[in-house]
Order: sequence, then C-alpha cells, then structure tokens
Amino acid sequence: FMNSLAHPSAVIISPAALAKFGSKGIAQNPVGTGPFKFVEWKSTDYMKVAKFDNYWRKGYPKIDSITWRPVVDNNTRAAMMQTNEAHFAFPMPPEAAQNLTGKASLEVTAAPSIIQRYISMNTTQKPFDNPKVREAINYAINKEALVKVAFSGYAIPAEGVLPKGVDGAVKLGPWPYDPAKARALLKEAGYPNGFESTLWSAYNYTTAQKVIQFVQQQLAQVGIKVQVQALEAGQRVERVESAQDPATAPVRMYYVGWSSSTGEADWAMRPLLASESFPPKLFNTAYYKNAEVDADIKKALVTTDAAAKSKIYADAQQRIWKDAPWAFLVTEKLLSVRARNLTGFYVIPDGSFNFDEVELK
Repeated sequence: FMNSLAHPSAVIISPAALAKFGSKGIAQNPVGTGPFKFVEWKSTDYMKVAKFDNYWRKGYPKIDSITWRPVVDNNTRAAMMQTNEAHFAFPMPPEAAQNLTGKASLEVTAAPSIIQRYISMNTTQKPFDNPKVREAINYAINKEALVKVAFSGYAIPAEGVLPKGVDGAVKLGPWPYDPAKARALLKEAGYPNGFESTLWSAYNYTTAQKVIQFVQQQLAQVGIKVQVQALEAGQRVERVESAQDPATAPVRMYYVGWSSSTGEADWAMRPLLASESFPPKLFNTAYYKNAEVDADIKKALVTTDAAAKSKIYADAQQRIWKDAPWAFLVTEKLLSVRARNLTGFYVIPDGSFNFDEVELK
C-alpha cells in the first residue's frame, strides 16, 4: 500500500486548481507543492518551470528555472550536450554515451535500474505452447554477448523474473547459454529442424534494432528462423495492445521492457503475468496463465506480514521462471549525460528523475 501511495498517480490534486481548470485543463496547468511552479508548456517543443519562492524546504530550489525539451533524435541530444546547448540529457543510447565519455566538460552516468528487457512468447500458440520450446529459446541466447553487442556493456543479464532493486525480487539466474541444450530441447518438443516465427520489437530505436537482430542470429544457430520487425507506435497498439482475443492475437515473440514504477513485486508481475492482464486490459503479451501464480499474486496483495508476502512472491517467481513464458534478457543501466557544473540532478531506478536539489556551479 505504501509503495502505491508514493506513486505519482496517487498525487493529491489541488481542489482549487481542479475547479478552475477542469478535468481536462488540469493536465496543462499543474499545481503542486514542489520546489518549482509551472510556467508554460508548448506541446512537442518545451515545458518551463520557475522557482517557487514559498517552497517548504528552506534554501531550495537553488536555480531560477528549468526548461525541458523533448528531443527525439539521439544524435541531436548528444550534439546539444557537446555544444553546451543543454545541461542534462536522458536517456542517452549506449553508442552516444561512449562517444561523450572522453569530453572533459561532461559526465556520463550509468545508474542502476529496475527496467527489465525480455521477449514474451505467446503461450497459447504453437510452438510456444510447449514449455520445452520456451526453455530452448532461453538457452539459445547468449545474454553476456547481448549486453556487449546491443548495450555496449551498459546492462546486466537478467537474474530472475524481477530485476534486482524491486522489493521482493529473487535471484534465479541468469539463464545459462547452452545452444546444445537448446537443440536437444527442440528435438524433444518435436522440432528437430527448428521452426519459423516472427519477432517484433515494441521499439524502433537503435538499441532495440540491435537486440532483435542479435536474437535472430542466435536463434538461427539452433534452427529457429525468425523474421524481425521493429514496430512503430501505431503498429504496436494495433497488433499487440489492442488485441481482443488470445486465439486470434497475431503476436508471437515480442521484445519489450517494463519498469515497476512502485518499486515492488506486485506491479512487476500482475500487469505482465497475471491471467487477468491479457491485452487489451494490460500487458500480458505472453498470454501466460498459471492458476498457482494467479493465486500467489492475489494472496500477496492482501498479505500484510512482510516475510509472508516475500515468501508468496518468491514462490510465484520460481513458478514463472520454470514455465519460462519469456526469454529473460537483461536489466538495463540508465544512461544520462550532464554538464559537470550541474549537480543535484539524478535519475531514479524506474527511469524517472529527481531535480529538487539541482544546482549550477
């Protein structure tokens, strides 16, 4: 409960502001109790906030204003840092971060995260309805090599269903790389010559492209031929998130990621692995259904004893790891770049950031 209460979605909205701007206008006219007050928002261009003189914390904030600019292109973000047009940039792709590492005026930070990257497999459709096939795919992918090839070292192989840092996470892996074992499992499953399928990515940026291409090559070595495609946002919604019926859902293998923004196990598992969370409701794109896991998730929600809750979540993770509805890939590191004269600005493990103590020196 406390984790959910601390989530940004539980924020208390000013009744006066809500009365003034209405339920639609409040999003463009936010009112809060933080160190900065809202000034202006130009959609797709910038948002500006200014120092709030009546902030409750004495001595803060230490700067007069912050201007946020959404910059979609990775190279443009990197260039803005190199030319001192910006003081901070996030996220920064691995290849750009490496290029900026040697610049004296900048500091590249690789912070720990709770962002897990995985490939869901549609467990209602052949051949992914066979757990041996799903195990084989996990054995077929070299996660250590994936970290180097796609993430330039800025990630670690997934150590379990939940990433380290999520309350309740249990270390179960990483899943070992064993292509011989993968071939043997495929043979046992009735696919001695492999099979053909599709692998979609929820993202089309460079790192995601590298991931699906690497996985494509790895799977080919054990006889699995996959056609890969990085989906645009509209395609993702149409093909995956809006699917109404598991029996007709076109998704097979799907590269995606998740951050438990509450920092605890429920929001890391329930939206992704509970049978009540099939699209379009939530994001169980594996269409995974295990009655024991469902029961564990529900029971943990109403369990107040911390030790008992942890045990329930541990049991659920062990069941999921054994069932392997995902290919468990990596936990990303959060790459950001800042000007060295900027302090007090840091990225939080869920991918959001804190700037209460930001200062230019």
